[in-house]
Amino acid sequence: MFLKVIRRIFVLVFIVLVSLLVAIFLLISPIAEYVAEKYSIEMTGRNIQMDNLRINLLTGVVRARNLRVYEPSSSGVFVGIGLLYVNTDLFSFLSGSNSIREIRLENPVVNIIQKGDKFNFDDLITRFTASEATSDTMSAEPVKYLLQRTVVLNATINYSCSAPSIKAGIDKLNIDLGPIAWNDPMIGVKSDFSVRSGGKTKAALNFNAESGDYNLKLDLKDLDIKLLFPYLRDYIIVKSLDGLFSSNLTVKGNADRPADISAAGFLAMRNFSLTDTTSETLASFGALSIEIDTINSGRDMYYFKNILLDRPFVRFAMYDDGYNFDRIMITDATSDTLNGDAPPEEYANIFRMMADYIAYFTSEYKVSNYKANSFRLTNGEIFYTDYTLEDKFAYHLDSMQLISENLNSANDRLMVSLYARMNTSGVMNGTMQVNPDGFSDMEIAYSIKELLLSDINPYSVYYVASPFIQGQLSFESNTTIRDLLLKSENILRIDQVKVGEKVKNSTAMDIPVKLAVSLLKDLHGNIRLSIPVEGDLNDPTYRWGKALLQVLKNIVVKAAVAPYKLLAGMFGGDEDQYKEIRMKFIQPKLLPVEATKLDNLVNALKSKPELAIGLVQQSDSQHELEVLALYKAKQDFLGIKSIDSLSLVDLSRINSVSNRDSLFNVWVNSRIGQAQSLLSVQQKVVRLYGIENLRPEVENLEKLRASEIVNYFVSRGIDKSRITMHDKIVQNPQTAQTGPVFNLTYLIREDEPLKPEDIQPPVN
Repeated sequence: MFLKVIRRIFVLVFIVLVSLLVAIFLLISPIAEYVAEKYSIEMTGRNIQMDNLRINLLTGVVRARNLRVYEPSSSGVFVGIGLLYVNTDLFSFLSGSNSIREIRLENPVVNIIQKGDKFNFDDLITRFTASEATSDTMSAEPVKYLLQRTVVLNATINYSCSAPSIKAGIDKLNIDLGPIAWNDPMIGVKSDFSVRSGGKTKAALNFNAESGDYNLKLDLKDLDIKLLFPYLRDYIIVKSLDGLFSSNLTVKGNADRPADISAAGFLAMRNFSLTDTTSETLASFGALSIEIDTINSGRDMYYFKNILLDRPFVRFAMYDDGYNFDRIMITDATSDTLNGDAPPEEYANIFRMMADYIAYFTSEYKVSNYKANSFRLTNGEIFYTDYTLEDKFAYHLDSMQLISENLNSANDRLMVSLYARMNTSGVMNGTMQVNPDGFSDMEIAYSIKELLLSDINPYSVYYVASPFIQGQLSFESNTTIRDLLLKSENILRIDQVKVGEKVKNSTAMDIPVKLAVSLLKDLHGNIRLSIPVEGDLNDPTYRWGKALLQVLKNIVVKAAVAPYKLLAGMFGGDEDQYKEIRMKFIQPKLLPVEATKLDNLVNALKSKPELAIGLVQQSDSQHELEVLALYKAKQDFLGIKSIDSLSLVDLSRINSVSNRDSLFNVWVNSRIGQAQSLLSVQQKVVRLYGIENLRPEVENLEKLRASEIVNYFVSRGIDKSRITMHDKIVQNPQTAQTGPVFNLTYLIREDEPLKPEDIQPPVN
């Protein structure tokens, strides 16, 4: 009887235990779901809801469908997971090894919200990092764990930021995380995803949690960089930023030493463009590709295979208040963004982070060992427009090619060659050899050919009031720099130049361009100038281009103001022949020796038909009056009849009589009727013939001399309209010793010649 009772009790206990176990198996899932949802805010600070939680105690598998983690005190969902699958080894938790076979998240959606430097998950980081710190102090031994695999399938990440205003996302994100174990620091993860705005990425990362070493393989295809545009607007005001970025890189480094990296692979971008607020493209390029052989900052190795930049384009425009690039710059770096909420310091601007990293990198490492098989810039274009002039100046460089082969910092020189077409007519060719050690030594040689002068008319009109209607410019420059000391030899050649009519312009300098051009032209109508320039590049105020233009200006001005050396060099003779024409007192005719000297000037006028001359006679009329009176007295003293043309014998006899000849002086005294010791012989003969009779003859002699010179040029085929002889005589006492002189000025035929009042006689 007793045994039957005992048997019944055991059966009852067994039934109860089995019933309890069955109840636990059946009720564990809803109970766990209830507890998780009820105490989620207390445990996580977030409301957590799910549609279906299933726990299998036999297999250790946990499934949760439509799991939702809400924002604090909000109905907005922070994280939503279509299916959360966890496969555990329950017995491992009893033994303390804590093994999870797999965690899988299917179709998760994460919503990240940023305001300034705050994120919507900051509270979770604060809560759990604080709890980890507390648990670490309580745990004497490390907790054993093994997470064999973590998988994320088809995830979506939505990102929004208020300042700058950004809405971006990642779709089709897949993550495969390898084993994570308490006793193994290595972590391996693979991932692929699509960027919502454009672009696909594959990545594989191996990371050592103890040492911080990592090995990253990244394959990025056609990432649309417009994603970065909101960050760019903190620094420049533009309408759009476009481009597709791709890369295939292997990067090795250490998380604790971010500047210590090793990389290989390639970087590429295509269809890049930057457009300003007027919808005008400021800069663009068709393709940029960089093939990286080896970059190792720790070993100072920066080796590239080929670098190519194809179809680069830059648009420069100059206005009265600056350049077009000035208007896109935000000068106050602390100013609010265009959306008006937060300055860039209050959030993680990607461009600021890149700038900070570059600054940190350059402070840690010196880039001194580099090489590249080739660098090529092809099909480049530059548009330059200057709106600061009276007329718009527009210039276009295209077909630009910049090539450098075998770039190597170990070489004595880096070689670069350049080619470009200038405004569809001119051609630029050049080479540069640079010492890679500091760039203080270099040789630059370039040439510009067949450039139309009319292209620069807006500048020539604005600065010198003269347009060019014909002419081609060529320029050759050879420049050497040694220890920042510059020496440049430049040759300017202008073929068949023709200057247009002068324009009234208040901004122009008063430079006789037409005259200078005419005088600078050689016998073939071309201009060739040698322009040496030297300077010290250590001087921050020195500008090579400015110095070159100043030398050129000095040459032009000197050619117009003092052209005598130029003419003498072209047509022979000495400079004085082109400065002045000298004659003798009471000489109405050119002597043969004087006429011969004028022939060089005649040749110059014939070869330069646009050139004209102006002549102003300087003389001492009082002295010539005395010379004339003496001549007449000696002629009468010798009994030679007064005729217009005397024989050479008679002239010789007259000139042989000295002013102090005693017989001559006796004759003079006898003619005036008395001997006056206090009068000179000049004064006596003037009294003898009468000043009122002598003055008209002197004036006639002055006119005859002027006519003689004009007639000589005309007789040699020079049109009279090209010769301006002023009637007014400039009185110059110094000519008493040298004889009358005709000062020559040069001008273009329609220009106003030099006036007598412009000539300043020397002051005694």
